[in-house]
Amino acid sequence: MRTLYGDGIHDDTLALQERIDGAGCELRLPEPKVRYLISAPLELPSNFRLVLPRYAEVRLADGSDCVMLRNRTVPGPARRVNDGIFDYVNVYSPDAPCENIEVTGGIWNLNNRGQSPNPLLIKSGDGNWNFKTSSPTEKSPDDPSNAAPSYNGYIFLFYHVKNLRISSLTLKDPVTFAVTLDRVSYFTVDHITFDFNYGNPLACNMDGIHLNGGCHHGSISELQGACYDDLVALNADEGLGGPISDVTIRGIRAEDCHSAVRLLSANHPVRNVHISDVYGTFFQYCIGLTRYYETRDRGCLENITLDNLCVSKAERLPVYNHNNPGEWVFALIHADSRLLIRNLRISDFHRSERINPVETIYVDRDAEIDGLFLENVTAENLTGGGEMPLMVNRGTIRKLRASAVYSDGEEWTPGV
Repeated sequence: MRTLYGDGIHDDTLALQERIDGAGCELRLPEPKVRYLISAPLELPSNFRLVLPRYAEVRLADGSDCVMLRNRTVPGPARRVNDGIFDYVNVYSPDAPCENIEVTGGIWNLNNRGQSPNPLLIKSGDGNWNFKTSSPTEKSPDDPSNAAPSYNGYIFLFYHVKNLRISSLTLKDPVTFAVTLDRVSYFTVDHITFDFNYGNPLACNMDGIHLNGGCHHGSISELQGACYDDLVALNADEGLGGPISDVTIRGIRAEDCHSAVRLLSANHPVRNVHISDVYGTFFQYCIGLTRYYETRDRGCLENITLDNLCVSKAERLPVYNHNNPGEWVFALIHADSRLLIRNLRISDFHRSERINPVETIYVDRDAEIDGLFLENVTAENLTGGGEMPLMVNRGTIRKLRASAVYSDGEEWTPGV
């Protein structure tokens, strides 16, 4: 068996994979002398549990340009996957899912400044970095003319897994998303710390837990640390695309974070999502109900519950200002245009605002909400200047009910 050095100098990739392959159902790694260094993805098979000491570091070697951990499935024909912002080649067969995988412990450090720059950004002639744009309607996934790079900047990527748990670990310095789940069902992600220090080249597009389409029956809980994009994202039109349903998100604690949770629906719905126990400050929005992509149909969100949120705005990071900072400052709860929302409930929501008196709830033009129910909501403007509307509605709300809703100590009623 190959020597497992754990000295941070020798490459431990093959030694670690050899131990995974020979361990049967569970591998418990010893504390490394310094850290484990890897240069290629570690692959976990079905019916397998990987356990590391809580603060044992696994670091990706400079120039590796790959994910650190993924599931192993039966290879299938390569297929281009356009998740709207990333293009990559999926080599997993959709007919050969994995099941029963768990990873616990460790500090998983992608070492982002040692990897290639964020593939979502392109350097312009003036030397500035700008975002690439694409849409799931612009390209066919089977179009052979679309060359797709495999590099995406993730730390973990799990595709087509049933029964997955990621627990009690730190995710450090990704290039883009810390964890991406695609077509994963019956999953638990809990007790996660995000340790994001800087970006490559910018601190942006750095999601925490990112769900692509086709994810169902999941629990995401006890997350802490700021991310430079959505701390949790449920994006039904990314990856291979598909509905997302039956997900609970509980216990987010973050200061000076981009946003807590984003729900994205363009061609596929997001249903039955419960978000609770969110605390901290967020400079983009706290909860984003979004469509994002230009599509013929409206996006659809159904049965969305938000409760026990004690949040306010944070100072906006300069990297996000772009050319017009005002266009990039959203309400704490932001509902996009051309989005249909069926049954949105917000309760036990409390805001004491000291940074930015932007409205608490914003409904964009051409958005439709079939039912909006507010209960025990308070908003207090402590900025010392400017009005802070509790809600600005430029769309259509067919049914609005409010109970125990107060703005600056005065009872708020719909239409006032």
